[in-house]
Amino acid sequence: MSRIVSATSWTTLATIVNLLLTMAQLAILVRILAPAVFGQFAVVNMVIEVFVAFALGGISNFLVYKKNADQPTSNAIYFLALGIGAIFSLVLFLLTPFLAIALGYESIVEELRLATVLLVISSIASQYQAVGMKNFHHQRVAQVDIFAKVLSFVFAISFSHLELLCLVGATIVYQLVRLVGFMMVLGKEVNLTTKVNTAIYREAFNYGIFDFGSQALNIVRRQLDVIILAVTLPSSDLGVYHVIKQLASRPAQALQPIIGKVALPAFAEVKEDEVRFARVYKDFFILQLFVLAIIYIPVIVASDLVTELFFGSDFVKHSWVLSILAVFWFVRVASSNLVGPLVQATGYTKRNFLWNVILLLPNTLVIYASSQYGVVSLVLAMAVFQLILFPIVNHYFILFITKVSFSFSLRNMVIVVLSLAAPLTILKYFILPLIPEIFLVKEVVVALLTFAVAAMLLIFYKELKSSLIRVKGF
Repeated sequence: MSRIVSATSWTTLATIVNLLLTMAQLAILVRILAPAVFGQFAVVNMVIEVFVAFALGGISNFLVYKKNADQPTSNAIYFLALGIGAIFSLVLFLLTPFLAIALGYESIVEELRLATVLLVISSIASQYQAVGMKNFHHQRVAQVDIFAKVLSFVFAISFSHLELLCLVGATIVYQLVRLVGFMMVLGKEVNLTTKVNTAIYREAFNYGIFDFGSQALNIVRRQLDVIILAVTLPSSDLGVYHVIKQLASRPAQALQPIIGKVALPAFAEVKEDEVRFARVYKDFFILQLFVLAIIYIPVIVASDLVTELFFGSDFVKHSWVLSILAVFWFVRVASSNLVGPLVQATGYTKRNFLWNVILLLPNTLVIYASSQYGVVSLVLAMAVFQLILFPIVNHYFILFITKVSFSFSLRNMVIVVLSLAAPLTILKYFILPLIPEIFLVKEVVVALLTFAVAAMLLIFYKELKSSLIRVKGF
């Protein structure tokens, strides 16, 4: 079995387990906890996600970029990550009361302070994970991740009476178990000693400062809707939006680490060969697009069925929000998910940083202006804005780095999307109304048609079939 196939298989398995447990946890807790609790957690999660980007300092992928780093260099990066994580953990701990008051959520101070431990944990764990990825030990990383997620799920369900604390605690349990697991299974690979190469710090900072800035700004952009809605909406309404956003974003967020963990070392290995580099990018793009379409097109078309299945009939009235958010996440991940691995593998982190700086203001204006007219207007504006960015992202990153044109991306997206959307739309409006209202029957019919079309694409879509064969042989 090739390294890419093995890495993808294990990373995919871990991601599927993580996704299923996350969605099961959300489906269970949404029937137990009040929407206001999810609104509070949305704010905690937003703050922690932004500060984790600061804590990682942009150097979590430096060891992958430095393919042949010696032990003193690896030690230096590890201690640098630990120091940055500790500093930002302390900063967040001190700022917590002020942030909570500014956002109008004074009641979450203690839970937010407890969550600051995630910054240190994430900083250390990222280095172990980077070593595992660089050496293609994705199996070990995946096994640890699965075990951590199972324990996190058990904690959340067992202590649901703790309300907000059960959500925060589950996140801490997940990250802490991951760290301990990485130390156990990758300890020999890291082989940490006190001997450090201090000369590497300058190069690490030059690489990391722009990657850090890009990641931090990208996370801020991703959380802009929550930041603005936290101020403009009651916690219960924000909680409803957060729950639907979790359902829409989880598949995308689950796919991102699969692509990132596998594509980054693959791009780093072939970046010197221009022709092969472009071909590998095309293969990853097509395979990612195919998987995204299988997940998101049914959600977009049959959002009412999906909403009722996960959250009950009370949430069906919000199904249009789910449908539009699914469009947003589909386009966002399909168009830009490979940008991160590309710039990290080639060292163009400054370019990515400048992009995120330029995009922050118009993105903020779009979200703020549209949020004044309600949640549906907000998500619709986000989706349209993302569609507008699609060709611009391709020109600024993909064409510049890989020489792959926008026509390639657009052509393949149209083929895959129409192949799935057309039969599913016909099914929804002409066949599903004739099917009796029996539990899961309609959902199963939608799933069966989706997989039937996907199978036909695998057989008859030459570009997809060729990409799959090439990746398997990498």
